[in-house]
Amino acid sequence: MRLLRFIFQRLLLAVVTLLALFTLTFFLMRAVPGDPLMRTKEIPEETRKNLEARYGLDKPLHIQYVIQLKQVFLHGDFGTSFRTVGREVNDIIREQFPVSASIGIISVLIGVSIGIVLGIIAALNRNGIIDRTAMFLCVAGISLPSFLFAYLFQYGFAVYPLTVLKISPESWLRPAGWGETRDFVMPAISMALGIVASITRMLKSQMIEVGFSEYVKTAKAKGVSLTRLIVMHQIRNAILPIISIIFPILVFTMSGSLIIENIFGIPGLGRSYMTSIQNSDYNVIMGLTVFFGGFLIVMNLVTDILYGIIDPRIRVG
Repeated sequence: MRLLRFIFQRLLLAVVTLLALFTLTFFLMRAVPGDPLMRTKEIPEETRKNLEARYGLDKPLHIQYVIQLKQVFLHGDFGTSFRTVGREVNDIIREQFPVSASIGIISVLIGVSIGIVLGIIAALNRNGIIDRTAMFLCVAGISLPSFLFAYLFQYGFAVYPLTVLKISPESWLRPAGWGETRDFVMPAISMALGIVASITRMLKSQMIEVGFSEYVKTAKAKGVSLTRLIVMHQIRNAILPIISIIFPILVFTMSGSLIIENIFGIPGLGRSYMTSIQNSDYNVIMGLTVFFGGFLIVMNLVTDILYGIIDPRIRVG
């Protein structure tokens, strides 16, 4: 019963949060000088007025707000793109989100898997050469932006082999493009490196902290085997904080990296988001912002529920 009440409260809070996000996005977009029609070529004044009437831009700002609010929250309709005639924002999300999601999921799987392994190894070999090497790689992964790795991978593993080494483009990685399995490799790894660094550092510190806890000392005193001690006591308790960041990371990677999708020519939501901002395409900006915001809220709710299931000490009050 407490869990159901908690979920209901979080869902109610989610609606309020989305409403605030919608309101903030709406008025910030309108505060930017210009409008979507100014981004096009010179158009006659009469044509401009007709377009403003068609898209509702001739109405007072508060009327536009109420109309779009009802359209989004009551009908789930984000409207049409200002830049592409007849192009529904819902269709853009439906078509392009699977592309960004596929890369994001692969990146998270790679990053979390490698990060957990490196974190455990680094913690068990504290201050050793493996630990120092892992921490050096973590600092590099956190400090350097993912798009820098993307450019390095693009040149080192695609451009150079194809142009200098004369490897056949049919049997090697492509510098850019989408539609084949090999097109996942470089963007997924580029986005996974930062995840590896974050997970490794966090898990290592948690493993060390748990290693000094009283229940681990008690288990050692009882003669628990090293394997059981590490798996059942250290890893199980150290991995809890990792769960709290996995789903937010999943949301951001599934939403697509704005720059990486442009670098590799990937037709995902991140690329559409950047284009819509450059063109002041109000409906696309609003649709993607609310979609990502709602997605993040749902993932946070799932994280809280899993927390309570995995750790019996955590109770919903």
